[in-house]
Amino acid sequence: MNKRRRSIKLLTAVASISLIAAACGDDDDDDTATTDAPTETTEAEGAAPEGSGGELIDGGTFVGDPPEHIDPALNTTLDAYQVINAMYDGLTDIDSSDPENPEIVPHVAESFEANDDASVWTFTIRDGMHFSDGEEILPSTFVRSWERAANPETAGDYSYLIGSFIEGGQEMLDGTADTITGLVADDEAMTLTVTLTAPYSNFPAVAGFQLFMPMPEGAGDDAADYENGEMVGNGPYMLAQPRTDEEIVLVKNPEWTGDYNGETWDNRLDQITFLTSADPDTTYNALAAGEVDTANIPPARTAEAEADFGTTLDVSILGSYHFDFNDRAPEIGGPENLLLRQAISMAIDREKINNDIYNGSRTTSTGITPEGIPGWIPDICDYCAYDPEGAQAAFDEWTAAGNSQSAPLPIQFNSGAGHEDVVAIIVQNLAEVGIEAVPDPMESETYFSDLADGACVFCRTGWFADYPTYDNFMFDLYHTASLGGNNHGFSNPEFDALVDEAKETVDPTEQGELFNQAEEILLNTDTMAVPINWYRGDYAYDQEKITNFPQSNFGLIAWEQITLAS
Repeated sequence: MNKRRRSIKLLTAVASISLIAAACGDDDDDDTATTDAPTETTEAEGAAPEGSGGELIDGGTFVGDPPEHIDPALNTTLDAYQVINAMYDGLTDIDSSDPENPEIVPHVAESFEANDDASVWTFTIRDGMHFSDGEEILPSTFVRSWERAANPETAGDYSYLIGSFIEGGQEMLDGTADTITGLVADDEAMTLTVTLTAPYSNFPAVAGFQLFMPMPEGAGDDAADYENGEMVGNGPYMLAQPRTDEEIVLVKNPEWTGDYNGETWDNRLDQITFLTSADPDTTYNALAAGEVDTANIPPARTAEAEADFGTTLDVSILGSYHFDFNDRAPEIGGPENLLLRQAISMAIDREKINNDIYNGSRTTSTGITPEGIPGWIPDICDYCAYDPEGAQAAFDEWTAAGNSQSAPLPIQFNSGAGHEDVVAIIVQNLAEVGIEAVPDPMESETYFSDLADGACVFCRTGWFADYPTYDNFMFDLYHTASLGGNNHGFSNPEFDALVDEAKETVDPTEQGELFNQAEEILLNTDTMAVPINWYRGDYAYDQEKITNFPQSNFGLIAWEQITLAS
């Protein structure tokens, strides 16, 4: 997810992911999970009994600006997903209790099964599920919700998933149909049948993602109006009042029937207040002053945070921090600028960025897809090692071919979110080989929407896995179908064909090899992305007050599992 993805055991209540059995990475197939535990849990000695209630003031989630969207159909950021994940439950969930072998498990669905080639999936919905206002959740609820997300008048940046995966979805997105033909709801039998555009063995993972979460009848089609009012959800928490730019307040949802194991965490936090802060240092200082209970760790203060607070720095996140080139931007796109793009990638000193800015707390990346995603291989990028001599040679060859810069290259980033120092190092690195570049800060609240609208030239971006699949990186970020959404300007028919074939391939080894070939085109043949590092957890919290603060390797906080000292 921007700013923040399996041999399947069909006909069972717990389904493990087919890709995972083949590539022991960050996702697994442990069938014995007993709690909705995330990847790692940070717990102090002498912790209070689980679920001690109380209130928590969060300063670590919304740093720089309030969220642009908290509607599941519109949001694209991990920050806002923290709130959405607390308010909504989907058809499926990710059991990350064993972080090396996560499983896709039924949640609002009690089971799911596929036909022989995984082109038709049937989800059986649990009885007795309700929204916080008492409205019953039925199979038809999902049809209405998914068609709402595919309404061309209000579709969000993720809506391409509906068009790509579900039969008839693209027609509705195009405005040539009023319904999605691939969806059939039987409320009496409590089944939702989904016909896909092509076989896809990982669809249960996608079906639990925020875009596909159930929405109440009152949500209507005007998503912008709905998310600024009394939103209604089906998760462990609900809105106490309409959100403001200053805060979002959640309280326990009395209608919640529990996580995928049926655990209701009855004594979970009574209230969570998400505050908007000006920048990472401001919220961190507020934590030090006792004004908030959590904070985002400023890049240069990780050692200090480890000494003074509880942190999630030991949590490996399935996420990539990188920069994208826009192939449609004349100053950097096209085959004529390939050598310039390769020079830029080789000129960047990633280790210096990690050491000087992040105190060595992140993992220097050698690709977009992180270790832990099934099919991952190391060192897939040919131009990701710091090589100033190679960068100079590539830049000189580019200029010798008659090319020159008409203006400094803008390096775009969302301002106020801690990226300024990273960009400063990159500008200096490029200057050392003769490439002119300038920082180009953009409004943080609308940054990713602006990129989706085509504003990217050489832009900072990041992606936290929505679910543990390779295609969540290659398809969602770089397939042509994702242009206008999470793809900021890359299109290559050969790349698309490899990704499409991989998605339809059931054998995990063959699937991984196809995705590897696609990523090599992205990073080496066309060099349209510049990996910088892979994320680790970056929350600090008051460990005298908070005795359990679990963050998954997808970056999500399990708010219902937080416990406070007695």
